[in-house]
Amino acid sequence: MTFTRIIAVPALALVSVLVGCNDSQKAAQADLLTQNETLTKQLEDKNNSLQDIGEQLARAQQQTSDLQSQLEACKQTAAAPSTDVAASGVTANDFQGIEGVEATVQGDDIHLTIANSLLFDSGRTSLKDSARKSLDKVSSAIKNKFSDREIIVVGYTDADPIRKSSYPTNYHLGFERAFAVRGYLDRKGVVGAHMGLMSFGPDRPEASKEKSRRVEVIVTSKTANSDAAAMKTEAPRNAPAAAGKVEATKATANRASAASTTKASTASKTSSTTSSSRKATVAPVTAGK
Repeated sequence: MTFTRIIAVPALALVSVLVGCNDSQKAAQADLLTQNETLTKQLEDKNNSLQDIGEQLARAQQQTSDLQSQLEACKQTAAAPSTDVAASGVTANDFQGIEGVEATVQGDDIHLTIANSLLFDSGRTSLKDSARKSLDKVSSAIKNKFSDREIIVVGYTDADPIRKSSYPTNYHLGFERAFAVRGYLDRKGVVGAHMGLMSFGPDRPEASKEKSRRVEVIVTSKTANSDAAAMKTEAPRNAPAAAGKVEATKATANRASAASTTKASTASKTSSTTSSSRKATVAPVTAGK
């Protein structure tokens, strides 16, 4: 009996130890599970944070791209002539939307570039019917807002030599076209005494021949002379034609002068020959005496 008890005690102790170990393992496993859950949660948070950072980076890159595009647009706007407002507050808004007319502000002046295809047929200087509607709007805007300004009408051409036209040079052709536009504006009520004329011919070409052929109406920032405004409007002389007449007159005068010189020279030679002949005739008579 005593022996049995002695053996039973160690057995109970072993069971107790085993039970204690099992509880410790369970506790350890529970701790590990808790740690695992915690780490998993932290990993998810990190992944979410990385995703947020990625989205923020994408937005920042898009904003950078947008800002670069805006910067390029600003550079182009700064390099190009302003179409809206000059430093003095002058705008070209009154001329916007007119067919065939490009309105820009350069300095304090408004430049109206009118396409030649709208105004004239090839080699011609008489206005096409299609030009009248646009020129009517130009004249109305000038009369309403800029009636006291000096206006310059400038003609330009391409560099192709004149072949079929009756005008000797592109400068003549450019002038005549500017003259035609100026005359139309005058008839529509723009004060003729306020308008000047110029022709650069082919000297200031644009990117293409088509764009080079144009007429510019420049509404300057200068106020026209009040005395000139009171004067009766009179169309300017046709400068190329007038110049041609002057040259023709000079040529006629030169020919007349040359003819006169020739006649005088001939008369002088005739007189000299006659005089010599007379002397030769008289000499023998004198000798006879």
